[in-house]
Amino acid sequence: MKDAAGKILYIGKAGNLKCRVASYFQKAYDSRIEKLLNQVKKIDYRKTDTAIEALILESQLIKKYEPPFNVKEKDDKSFLYVEITKEKFPRVLLVRGKSNTVGERHGPFTSASNIREAMRIIRRIFPYSRHSHKFVDSHYIGESRPCFDYQIGLCPGTCIGTITRKDYLKNIKNIKLFLQSRKKRILTNLQKEMKNASKNLEFEKAEKIRRQIFALKHIQDVALINDSEIHDSRFMIQDSSRIEGYDVSNISGTSAVGSMAVFTNNKPDKNE
Repeated sequence: MKDAAGKILYIGKAGNLKCRVASYFQKAYDSRIEKLLNQVKKIDYRKTDTAIEALILESQLIKKYEPPFNVKEKDDKSFLYVEITKEKFPRVLLVRGKSNTVGERHGPFTSASNIREAMRIIRRIFPYSRHSHKFVDSHYIGESRPCFDYQIGLCPGTCIGTITRKDYLKNIKNIKLFLQSRKKRILTNLQKEMKNASKNLEFEKAEKIRRQIFALKHIQDVALINDSEIHDSRFMIQDSSRIEGYDVSNISGTSAVGSMAVFTNNKPDKNE
């Protein structure tokens, strides 16, 4: 949101831009918001592929322009940062305000729940370790028991020595690029790496990279879209719309059962 001179007054994100913007002008707000609306003369927007990328872009723009109507960090303890430590096997941490570690920081992020969910998604694509360097140094011998995060695919195996430092740092590099809004660069690098792996007959490695590429292109982050942004019935899907949802289940590999749920004009249509 900008004033008559083009100065940025406020930066925000929305899953439904029309609904979000309209809500400002159709509800009674406190004096602070009323003051903002009296100054707004122009609204610009940038489109991102996913909500998680909107979250990151919002943080970058607020940090760059410091809009007066965005909540400012006054005591350096208000918001969360993503911090990547400077260690042999860097950790990726969420820290509030100042911390005792020294590393590369991204943020601040005004919504703790959103950035926690975002990092959960990122970690499933590019697994990273939360083990301290002392723990890794003492366990990186391939004889210890794997941690729980490793068993569910979140830790790449620094706890048991199943990943080289070179490969681990590739994950960290991709996480940094993603937090810098450089997803296209990541995809380009992964495509090249996948082709090289295939040429070298490293098919298992190529398949792993292919899954990362697919995950990046099909990020499931609906949890990052606030309910308030999508529940306004005035901006729901237009009439004469039909939505179908399917589910298929199998019992012991047999007895397949399929079901379909239908919504017509935004209402359940049980006859269908």
